Amino acid sequence: MAPGKCRSTVRGAGILKILVVDDERDLADVTGALLSAHAIANRVVYSGQEGLQAIEQDNDINAVFSDIMMPEMTGLLLAREIKERYPEVKVVLTSGFTSPAILAAHDWSDGFTPKPYKIETVIKLFKCDGESGPQPPCRTRG
Repeated sequence: MAPGKCRSTVRGAGILKILVVDDERDLADVTGALLSAHAIANRVVYSGQEGLQAIEQDNDINAVFSDIMMPEMTGLLLAREIKERYPEVKVVLTSGFTSPAILAAHDWSDGFTPKPYKIETVIKLFKCDGESGPQPPCRTRG
């Protein structure tokens, strides 16, 4: 894909693919399966490093759902790295241990849901402007 080329189709066409990142393999796999059951393409990985590799290799990924508390690279570090490289990618974070106040201190505004979560809540966090389906902005390579 050419630099600067939008990875998504026109606004309102929806998500191409959500990257699910969680070191709890069973939870990550179930989240991926539930997104698939809602007809949302996704890719599941189990670490922040794998997440960075996946987003570099797969041009269809234009949204990320990541756990915060992971070894080596936390979800916050992953999110910052993604935002530096792809500022238009929406990154929604989750945790059973992190409070929204900590996210506010890190100036995180893309979205957060505590664990345990309902898949409908996750999908709703990816919707924009009250449209009917998940619709983050398109991702561009800079």
